Amino acid sequence: MPRVAIRLAILFALIAWPLFFAWLAEADAGRASVWLTLHRAYYLPFSWVGPPMFELRSGAGLTVHPTGRAFAVFAYVLAFYVFVRIVDRRTLASEYDERKPDRSRD
Repeated sequence: MPRVAIRLAILFALIAWPLFFAWLAEADAGRASVWLTLHRAYYLPFSWVGPPMFELRSGAGLTVHPTGRAFAVFAYVLAFYVFVRIVDRRTLASEYDERKPDRSRD
């Protein structure tokens, strides 16, 4: 699988994660608490932001507002983009070093 296809699959997974587990929570009522926990785990790193994006409630756990959903997707995609740029830069640098002729032997 080419790198671009792998990266697109990862981006799709990052964006579809909460939708998939929210759908599972509605479809499988017997295990809804498990699916909602995985749904909330997606937003947990950003729960410190607080209102108007997220609300921590003792009984219901974490309530995510639409702005919080957009913020989380943006943050995950940005982190993925930065990670890919760092990996690409290192890969290109190592390929350049391998192709560069060794001038010290002259």
